[in-house]
Amino acid sequence: MNIDAKDPVIIIKVECFGEKGSRILDLIFDTGSTYTMIPWKVAESLGYDPAFSRRRASIVTASTTETVPLLTIKAMVALGRKVDHVDVACHDLPPKSRVDGLLGLSFLKNFDIDLCFKKGILEIKEG
Repeated sequence: MNIDAKDPVIIIKVECFGEKGSRILDLIFDTGSTYTMIPWKVAESLGYDPAFSRRRASIVTASTTETVPLLTIKAMVALGRKVDHVDVACHDLPPKSRVDGLLGLSFLKNFDIDLCFKKGILEIKEG
């Protein structure tokens, strides 16, 4: 994938799968996030109910620490790579965000990643 080092964030198109189909999201590539994060409504549209999840995760936002539902979704595909059974945190970003969530380590740790800002390239390779 080509990237522009001048952009403040790297946005990745990600397809998330559940029992009720799939959704394509714009997620920020975030190696500082333990979990991939998706909005509540997306989780619900995929067939999950975050309110009833027994698993929780603490996340640090810009202003506080919050406890959010943690789900395992059926699969995710990003940059041509698929991972089954991905843990995701359910949390809505502020309405003015230009993205849906974060692509975190719960997905990324399955791969070797080459990020070369000078060449403008991001590659995800099998580990």
